[in-house]
Amino acid sequence: MEEFSDEEEDIDALMSAHSQSAGRSLSSAVSTSSTPGSERRWYLNVPDSDAETSSINSMMSMYSETGDYGNAKVSGEILLNIGYNYKTGALNIHVKECHNLGTGDERRQRTDAYVKTYLLPDTSRQSKRKTSIKPNTINPIFNENLRYVISRSQLETRTLQVSVWHHDRFGYNSFLGEVELTFDSWEFDSQIEEWYSLQPRVESSIDATMQYKGELTVVLKYIPAEKNLTLPLDQVQVKKSFLKSKKRSSITLPKGGMVELLVKGAKNLTAVKSGGSSDTFVKGYLLPDNTKSTKHKTAVERRTVNPQWNHTFTYCGLQPGDLNNICLELTVWDKEALSSNVFLGGVRLGAGTGKSYGNEVDWMDSYGEEQQVWQRMIENPEVPQECTLMLRSSMRKCSA
Repeated sequence: MEEFSDEEEDIDALMSAHSQSAGRSLSSAVSTSSTPGSERRWYLNVPDSDAETSSINSMMSMYSETGDYGNAKVSGEILLNIGYNYKTGALNIHVKECHNLGTGDERRQRTDAYVKTYLLPDTSRQSKRKTSIKPNTINPIFNENLRYVISRSQLETRTLQVSVWHHDRFGYNSFLGEVELTFDSWEFDSQIEEWYSLQPRVESSIDATMQYKGELTVVLKYIPAEKNLTLPLDQVQVKKSFLKSKKRSSITLPKGGMVELLVKGAKNLTAVKSGGSSDTFVKGYLLPDNTKSTKHKTAVERRTVNPQWNHTFTYCGLQPGDLNNICLELTVWDKEALSSNVFLGGVRLGAGTGKSYGNEVDWMDSYGEEQQVWQRMIENPEVPQECTLMLRSSMRKCSA
């Protein structure tokens, strides 16, 4: 990893829209940033999703396997038992069996079936799950469990795609039908077992995946004013302007509460460079103050679309009333040496009320898990709140 200076980047112009938003400047707040070697070890070590395959270098197509979608007749149904385990935070899909599938290989009059799933809009290898292949039957019995580790609030924004395929020994697999299930009104407290009729290929699903930009994992913690003590310098790296005329042994942070954000890592980012990789970093602002006083950046993780930064941003001098009026905006970028850096996606963490200190603002548009993790942070001071967020493809006002 390597650090870089403000002078090296020319992407701040993209943030200029915020300067027109009405709002109070957080002039009393001091923003600090800790490097991985000196970060405070409060964050949780939660294992990543139990994906079957390793990280990838680029987005994969939903129908990435060589296949034939038109020749095989779509027929039959699939029996699924779907439930959510709150204790493990996992969606469990028990693929039980299929009845009356179409014939995958007409010439040989043979069907060697298997089932594949994705949690849309993520169509990467990390989102893909597959059953074993059941040879030479149109009524295969699988009794296999496919599992996704994902929070309930995040799951509510996803669509489960279950497709059935004939496996061809030469790799030219045949599509036998699919079903898509949404979770926005799902009964999570129930174990639902149901037969679903297989449908022809859904054309609109491919369009929906074009906006998928990857996922960002962060940990938030709020420390109230009464717990905000003087920190030694080896625990926080403070902006140079703040250190002028300060003693080097320790610093006294401004009175008030403190928000700590650990930027852990990301996965499935867009590959910008040849060879299927990017040189990635995260930049953060605490809105409505989009000046350098609240700006922070991680180091650059080179040649990867699945970076691990483990970098902490700290924002100090916050009063209780500030928490519902500020928004932490995080954007992910590809670092370019000779041209403008490339925007890869972003998130906004805040109350999502549309207002800041009584003024209507476009950037107070957090929704879903963005909004919920912020609320959990406020309601549970000193308790780290970890979440994985889908990156927005644009930082324009969200209408969700």
